[in-house]
Amino acid sequence: MLKYSYLLTGLLFCLFLKAQGQTEFRVYLKDKGSSLDLLDSPEGFLSSAALNRRALQNIPIKRSDLPIAKEYLQVLKDLGATPLAQSKWLNYVYVSHPQAQLIASLPFVERIEFPKGHQSFLCGVNSGDTLDYGFARGQIEMLNGHLLHEKGYTGTGINIAVIDAGYEGFLQSSAFDSLRNSPRLLGTFNYLTNDTNVFSGWGSHGTSVLSIMAANLPDTMVGTAPDANYWLFTTEDIYQETPLEMDYWVMAAEFADSVGTHVINTSLSYQTFDNPQDNYSYSDMDGNTTVISKAADMAASKGILVIASAGNEGESPQPHIAAPADGDSVLTIGAVSWQGDYAPLSSIGPSFDGRVKPDVMAQGYPTTLIDGTGSFNAEFGTSYAAPLVAGLAACLIEAYPAKHSEEIANYIRQSAHLFASPNDSMGYGIPDFQLALSLNAPIYLVQETEYMLYPNPVQDHIIIDAKTQKNWQAELRIFDLGGNCLVQKDIQAYDAYRAKLNLKPGTYILILAGDINGVYKFQSR
Repeated sequence: MLKYSYLLTGLLFCLFLKAQGQTEFRVYLKDKGSSLDLLDSPEGFLSSAALNRRALQNIPIKRSDLPIAKEYLQVLKDLGATPLAQSKWLNYVYVSHPQAQLIASLPFVERIEFPKGHQSFLCGVNSGDTLDYGFARGQIEMLNGHLLHEKGYTGTGINIAVIDAGYEGFLQSSAFDSLRNSPRLLGTFNYLTNDTNVFSGWGSHGTSVLSIMAANLPDTMVGTAPDANYWLFTTEDIYQETPLEMDYWVMAAEFADSVGTHVINTSLSYQTFDNPQDNYSYSDMDGNTTVISKAADMAASKGILVIASAGNEGESPQPHIAAPADGDSVLTIGAVSWQGDYAPLSSIGPSFDGRVKPDVMAQGYPTTLIDGTGSFNAEFGTSYAAPLVAGLAACLIEAYPAKHSEEIANYIRQSAHLFASPNDSMGYGIPDFQLALSLNAPIYLVQETEYMLYPNPVQDHIIIDAKTQKNWQAELRIFDLGGNCLVQKDIQAYDAYRAKLNLKPGTYILILAGDINGVYKFQSR
């Protein structure tokens, strides 16, 4: 099945490359431009018969009724594009032009689409857009990251530092076109060679990690933070394993802090080295022993959200996490399968001093990514689970830029499905980024309650136990994560033993106000 997936991925990629040679394509526009001024005078673009029909059926005039913006058409013509057709409803112009990428780079263009293969690329994101994730859809939807994107949070203005090995394949892959050809690629540095060349000679692990966040090739692969800004650092020596690599990491983290980085993603872990005398033991994984873990915690204290992979030693004689995943303030990411089950390779917790590790989980068994040849592939490891969370964390920071990194990390932990009962293999479980976004809103503040609610997850009923009160009355309200009140009624102690529910599977917030008060998060299945 996996071989078939590789074959299909390669086929689609080849089709895309072929489509890039086409000279005719649809240009989807972001808005209606100056045509919006016509909404107050619809008789200028609709006939009286059309207006009468709408009036009889009580159908309002909408933006889709407006004509294509004249100024956008003129810019396309000035650049040598020949308009062949257009749709005001879908807001696109079908043009002929030899340089599709030039047209796609225009500020008013949302995306372009080749008509035969239906392949689109260089897609800008507006609030409410639905991204065409392609083969990355499952790994993003597992975390409800698509719902974060639909609200318009795609990492815009957020700086992510990737501290990793090399980035071979980055210059060749069209999935990075929108990053390479924009000022969002903030800079690069190779601490092994003391220069800016990170694109050759040091492998492609960094490229694969980066692609999970930054790829932007709609219909084939879109990452978790396609509009973020990126710093690319090489600190990992793929030819040997020495403690010096941890010091290079510290230098990179310090520089990342100096240039205003919001998120550090590091899919590296250190415990054993070429010289066994340098090895660490499990007792050293207490968050306060290794230089890299201490530096990671320091970065977090500066307001940077540090995200690290848990490691791939789950099936080894020493299955526990390694540095810097043991850091007190590091958000450590383990791996699950595409079905959400624990991946046996994922290193386990707790830290040696007994803290919950890993913190949360994401798909790493396997993960869709771009490899060193610039092609799409699927690989296994916590290295690839970490950037799934890091990119979405950047989107969460975009939503709450004034929040400290540790608050953001706590939102992510609290949103996870095992938050009430973490374990050594899954930590707090799989995070729900829609819930993480909502936890900061007052209505979703999960407070200490005066009652117990069980079972959780629920099926067709809940039981409310007021702990200390036998007779009580309260108003019960249940909200979905979109803020919609689905249930609102008065309830008393005697009918709270088996309160019937009819909810779709998902996460909900229950609020009681009256003799007992509190806010409670629960799952329905």
